[in-house]
Amino acid sequence: MSLLRCRVPALPCLCFWVLVLASVVACAPTEGLSPTPSPEVSRWSLVRDRVKELVEPLVTRTRNRWQWFWRPKALQGFMYTYYEDHLKDLGPRTQAWLQSSKDSLLNKTHSLCPRLLCRAPAQG
Repeated sequence: MSLLRCRVPALPCLCFWVLVLASVVACAPTEGLSPTPSPEVSRWSLVRDRVKELVEPLVTRTRNRWQWFWRPKALQGFMYTYYEDHLKDLGPRTQAWLQSSKDSLLNKTHSLCPRLLCRAPAQG
């Protein structure tokens, strides 16, 4: 439910990272994922095995459903559109945000400072 309370500007970033994570999982080789037998079984290995049992079918189903999306042209088109919509002007937006944050912080600091300490130097 906490995802529903996210601010709207955070959703594209969240969706982007979910897609990146899904692509990494989809492209990972499955041959090397079989666990090697261990002489001692700890609680953590049991937890890991249980999580793997629960997550692996979900990943497989998701990979099969989204197979059309992982073709190079579809993914390239999505990434290009995402860049154009959200990341193209990230540098200037970040600079503007940093400047406004700095100005706001200085204004708040000045308003909290006693007049004797922060008084502007006398001109003349």
